[in-house]
Amino acid sequence: MKNCFDFDYNNSILSLSNSLLKYYGIRPFHPTLKILDAKLLAQDHKNIVFMILDGMSVDNIKHHLPRDSFISSHIISPIYSVFPPTTTAATTSFHTGLSPLESGWIGWTSYYKEYNRVIENFLNTDYYTGEALTTPKPGDSILAYKTIYSRITEQNPNVEYHQVFPPFTPNGAKTFDEMCTRIAQISKQNQNKKIISAYWPEPDHSMHHFGVLSDEAHKMVQDIEANLQKMYAQVEDAFIIISADHGLIDIEQIWLNDYPELCAMLERPLSLEARFVSFCIKDDKKEMFVQKFNQFLGNDFKLYSKEEFLSSGLLGAGTPHAKIDDFIGDFVAIALGNKTLHYTTGDSEGISLVAEHAGISESEMIVPLIIAEKD
Repeated sequence: MKNCFDFDYNNSILSLSNSLLKYYGIRPFHPTLKILDAKLLAQDHKNIVFMILDGMSVDNIKHHLPRDSFISSHIISPIYSVFPPTTTAATTSFHTGLSPLESGWIGWTSYYKEYNRVIENFLNTDYYTGEALTTPKPGDSILAYKTIYSRITEQNPNVEYHQVFPPFTPNGAKTFDEMCTRIAQISKQNQNKKIISAYWPEPDHSMHHFGVLSDEAHKMVQDIEANLQKMYAQVEDAFIIISADHGLIDIEQIWLNDYPELCAMLERPLSLEARFVSFCIKDDKKEMFVQKFNQFLGNDFKLYSKEEFLSSGLLGAGTPHAKIDDFIGDFVAIALGNKTLHYTTGDSEGISLVAEHAGISESEMIVPLIIAEKD
């Protein structure tokens, strides 16, 4: 399996978002995506549609769609995700133009010393007990951010912003068909300039539960393809940008609980992701932890100290978020192959998924830049 330790942030979803900022006259935070800059500057469409399809990587498109499909035929270039290639980090980079280092969104779960809990960032639940928390949601407090869309409309008051998201948002679209129909309708509402942001949680959800090559995933990708074709036929005067936050691979699970020597060295439970794992280790056990981890799991994971990881640049450039040190802990491990690393405190049932992401493989890291123009 080929890995992407030397991937290029200047040719990534981060640079895509910064191209949108540049297009609307806002100084970008990071280098822009040159191929997108050229195409944006060459057009003057009324509507800019920016859609994220969760999990729709280049590999997954190749698995499920022919070359002459709408999606495949409109891929302008493969680009990289951010690291880690996971929804929390990648969609935040899409929506902010910030690197994961800057935003602090680097995993599904993070350890918050303020609450002494490992919290699921999107759901505001204790990851190990499943308890719904009454403390402020991380996304509304500690990890709050300003979106590129608010920056765009502040600087361009003549531009309307429209969000079309799934049911977890107010007035969210219940199906992908409904999402595409609403986008087409918004494009025709008036003659004002608009930016329309859309996100759909498939095929990620289907692949997680049934596998990358499953019939369920195939059906979902086919449904997305059919509805995008229909949307393209109906939309008016639009420049459509479609990409993905990450890809997935089918995985094999490893449980740290099967290695009691390692568990005995933990200061607190694991956090971040199952393919990008944070460890906090007792002070007098750190050297032994490195030795034993590499002995037991070194073939499947690359272990970094905090200092080694931060100097690697994998989280991108910029000023680190104030919580980065806490979130990374003492060590992080990145999956090299198809393994995931889980841990249970006995307070909740173990997780069982067929496919995962947040590792460094090409299948997880390389996503499409899809562009379609409609007069």
